[in-house]
Amino acid sequence: MDSFDFDPASDYLYTAHEVGNRLHGEDMAEGRDTLSDLRARIDDIDSALHDLLMQRSALVEEIADVKREEGVVMRPGREAKVIRRLLARHDGRIPVGVLVRIWREIISACTALQEELAVAIYEDEQVSSFERLARAHFGSMTALTRFSSVSGVMHAITEKRATVGLLPLDTGTPDNPWWLYLARRAEDTPRVIARLPFVLLPDRSRDDLEALVLGLVPPEASGQDHSLLIIETREELSRAALAAALGKAGLQRAERGIWEDTPDSRRHLVEVESFVEDDDPRLSDLAPRDGEAIEQVSVAGAFAMPVDDGATADASG
Repeated sequence: MDSFDFDPASDYLYTAHEVGNRLHGEDMAEGRDTLSDLRARIDDIDSALHDLLMQRSALVEEIADVKREEGVVMRPGREAKVIRRLLARHDGRIPVGVLVRIWREIISACTALQEELAVAIYEDEQVSSFERLARAHFGSMTALTRFSSVSGVMHAITEKRATVGLLPLDTGTPDNPWWLYLARRAEDTPRVIARLPFVLLPDRSRDDLEALVLGLVPPEASGQDHSLLIIETREELSRAALAAALGKAGLQRAERGIWEDTPDSRRHLVEVESFVEDDDPRLSDLAPRDGEAIEQVSVAGAFAMPVDDGATADASG
């Protein structure tokens, strides 16, 4: 039989239950503790892991047929849920960073089985570490294209030469920041779908870069999300007044979250708690009304809240 011609239900050596048994040595004879025996058990586990990976990829290909009909392959909210679930059950001495990197490689490889995966990144003299962020999240084998301008990244996404793009928050001229582009109401307007890094490790430096991931994929709720709103006003409006208007509409500004203003204080990018979509009823309370300052509200996207592994470790310790 050809090595790639298999039935997912019958051609694998191990099931998930059998892997658990072998991990705990339940099917091993008592007293088998020589070095060669321990190495043999590791070989068995490696084979079992490989079998499960092949089973996973076969299931992904089945799922892909359904997802192609829906027109959506990448699922950022689902991916965040997978990583959170694994972190919640993780135990042992394998570092969290290694665990996350392994699963990000698996997720990215399985995504690439369904559609071509390509990432556009912005890099210049000041921003030079986005490749590391992209590799950690989208996999070591994923095609990366570097652009020296924000417009290059945007065009790569809208022209579908890139699946997603990575951009820093503070790029662009003060009076024309790149996020204003996201206020366009068109089908080819990218949206923010993720924030990187997704897992904040304890040894992370305060100076480490963060990036927003943009794509044509619809943002997806993960259960723990923040959203980005672009709010345009008829006249200069203070942050305090805008925060009050948000609160009145039932939208809570994220403490220590993203808040950017243009110099004329008439256009604002504000991070709010919870997942917000274009048809969210709370936005109707921010809708333009005669005599009120707010002129237009656009949803720039949403992202799963990053997991702070350092905070988790402090709480558990």
